[in-house]
Amino acid sequence: PQAMMVRAAARTASAAASSPLPSTHTATVPSRRLAACAVASALLCSSSSSSVVGASRPVVSAAARTRPAAAFLIPRTQTPGAAAAAAAAPLRPLRMSSSSSSSAASEPSAADPSDAAISDVPIAQNLEGVRSRITACLSAHNLPPSSARLVAVSKTKPLNLLAAAYDAGQRHFGENYAQECMSKAEEMPDDVRWHFIGPLQSNKAAPLVKRVGLDKLACVETVSTMKLANKLNRAAGEMVAEAEEAEGEGGEKKKKTLGIYLQVNTSGESTKSGASPGPDLVALASSISRDCPHLSIDGLMTIGAPGDYTCFDALVQCREEV
Repeated sequence: PQAMMVRAAARTASAAASSPLPSTHTATVPSRRLAACAVASALLCSSSSSSVVGASRPVVSAAARTRPAAAFLIPRTQTPGAAAAAAAAPLRPLRMSSSSSSSAASEPSAADPSDAAISDVPIAQNLEGVRSRITACLSAHNLPPSSARLVAVSKTKPLNLLAAAYDAGQRHFGENYAQECMSKAEEMPDDVRWHFIGPLQSNKAAPLVKRVGLDKLACVETVSTMKLANKLNRAAGEMVAEAEEAEGEGGEKKKKTLGIYLQVNTSGESTKSGASPGPDLVALASSISRDCPHLSIDGLMTIGAPGDYTCFDALVQCREEV
């Protein structure tokens, strides 16, 4: 297999068994190098049958009519010499819906009120199942637990489900909408780390950084333009200046940079965001490294065309070039 893919899918208690699920956010690491800190993602699970899939291709059950586009992330920091961890994990079917365009979508004002009534979702049980399979996969290849990180994709989910996941030990969550991310960050404990995984409008960059805070905002994974990078860098810089002033007055030391992933349009589809592979991507990475001292390029991300996994090969090549 070319990659390790760790996935988890979910459905709400009100969803019929045959209903397609929200698309998952997938972390993929090339088999030539397993990331020292591979970022995996999952949806909050309402079914204990949710699965983690280790494969170079996603496995979709007959219930899914369309094959989803996959988001591949390649962290910058990697350790050499690791075999493909996917080989150790059994393959299990995963029901998923096709993903939507990466263009900016209208944000929900809040999670569906009806979701708040969900009380029988076995969050802790599902998380334990996911973690057990990740641990088994890593152990089979003599890799430490720190080699993989599970990020629970909590977009549109009510706070009671996030709280249940938190109580079960989950600390990293992924959000698609700026307003929702900001609101949840203010409600959840301070040791939660937030990953922004949706399209981010430049006018929402500063509010996102300032309301969530550099310490709690782990990464913005959809940066594809200098305009957005500059907005994030400026906001992060202002946060750093405030933190340094507080440190001078005896305050605790704060994080100095904001982690980002560069989004790459490897499929060439006009409906998808991202820098073009090749010179455009290299120029973007160079400009950010030179002009945005408060940003740290931690990896690359792409949303591949449905069924076309040459997009992942292209992303591997992009990483080599960058």
